[in-house]
Amino acid sequence: MKSKTNLYTIKNVQNENLLLTYNIKENKFLLLDKNTSIINTNFINNFTLEFNTNDHYKLIYTHNEKKHIINIKLLFSSNKIDNPLFFNIYVNNTNNTNNTNNTNNTNYNILKSNCINVLCKSHYLINGTNNFNKFNKKSSYVFYLNYLNLQPCRIRLNDTLFNVYGYTKTPNIKNNNDLNNNDLNNNDLNNKNYNVTCNVNRDLENSWKVKYSNNCKYIDFKDNVLNNKLSKCSVNNKSSFLLNKLPSIVEILKQLVKKQTIIKAGDQQTKIDDAKNKIDKEIGDQSTRDAVDKLEKTLPPEYKAVLAESLQNFSKLDKDTLTKDNYVVLLKDLYEKNKEYNLIGKYKMCQGVKLSNVCNVENVVQCQKKCNEIYDCAHLSYDRKKKVCRLYNTCKKLKDSFTHSSYSKKSLLRNNGYNLYNSILLHKNEPIPEIPTFVRLGTFVCGAIIIVSLSMIIYRLIKAFIKLFICMYYDTCYSPTILLNLLSNEGPSKRYI
Repeated sequence: MKSKTNLYTIKNVQNENLLLTYNIKENKFLLLDKNTSIINTNFINNFTLEFNTNDHYKLIYTHNEKKHIINIKLLFSSNKIDNPLFFNIYVNNTNNTNNTNNTNNTNYNILKSNCINVLCKSHYLINGTNNFNKFNKKSSYVFYLNYLNLQPCRIRLNDTLFNVYGYTKTPNIKNNNDLNNNDLNNNDLNNKNYNVTCNVNRDLENSWKVKYSNNCKYIDFKDNVLNNKLSKCSVNNKSSFLLNKLPSIVEILKQLVKKQTIIKAGDQQTKIDDAKNKIDKEIGDQSTRDAVDKLEKTLPPEYKAVLAESLQNFSKLDKDTLTKDNYVVLLKDLYEKNKEYNLIGKYKMCQGVKLSNVCNVENVVQCQKKCNEIYDCAHLSYDRKKKVCRLYNTCKKLKDSFTHSSYSKKSLLRNNGYNLYNSILLHKNEPIPEIPTFVRLGTFVCGAIIIVSLSMIIYRLIKAFIKLFICMYYDTCYSPTILLNLLSNEGPSKRYI
């Protein structure tokens, strides 16, 4: 991604409300209150910085759509750290924008504020004496840099990105990449280095979470390392209180869908209000207004689109059809269908015993009416894109389908209202649930055993009956009277059937 050059503001440490401003016409610098409205285009307080050589920089501003350069020298508070934060400013007296490489120290004067305390107001800066050998610690000489467009204090801990409450990122003026490139354009978690310095910004609403302490004005963060100053600077002494975890891409997309849903809901509400007001002017009275208000309060979000569409279509009817009675029937119908059916899957489609597919169905309420016309219909899936109503006897599973919404009857009694006759018919014709495979296999084995056993018993009975018939026909049967003599020790002398 193409990088963008950062715009900066420069402030003096004595008063953070005063911005370093350049008066083009008078060729002078001043400290101007940041709340002052600048009408005169000759006053510039937004700059870009470009490294030149050693401690020499180009202070660049845009005026009349042209870029202009002021040669400056910055003497930092320290040369031993990566981001020294503070510096003295030496301005080239000649202010020769063509001689961009002029590094002659004799042509530079240090900028000095004449503020006595923090209550000072806007004023012109004066040129102090030159001393390029040592950083001047007096507050009137010390300046620091800020981003014009504030950048969040973004750090990485345990390979997870966080923003730090109450802090903004501090520019690293000695890092040429940080000076000229917009870090916000680089969001590569694996490649980007999150060694940053952040400063507390009291203009932020959440800056109250940071203690008012000089030690908490700046915090240096190393990549994937927790700085203990976070807990010390937190008002409740917990570092987690100052950390805001950044959402993942998936979470961002979910939030985007949620926001779009809210916007869509607002558009639907506008349509409902417009149609409702139009109908109310024609046939409305207090009873119809109460009915609509009751319906709006009880309808779930998925029925709002149906209500908006129904009211819009009804408002376009001719005068003979646009009557109060028809309006009440429409509202009652929507109310009953809402109570009769329960949403079991948004963006889901049923999988089960399908009864029928009905095409050209305008909305889910009409689809529910189609379900009520079939006595064993208990579930439905409505395709709002293709206007197809799918009716089911059972709904074992729900599969993902962005265009479908699935509903189920709440109660058998709620069929076209409280219809007891239809509920009795449904009770008499209950669908047979699917039997598991192991039950079917067990039933088959048991059935086979029973059939074989009954076949053997029937075979024995038939055989005995045939023998009895033959012996009676030929008179060869013997009566086992001996068996009736319980006192006899003799057994039967012949074999009987």
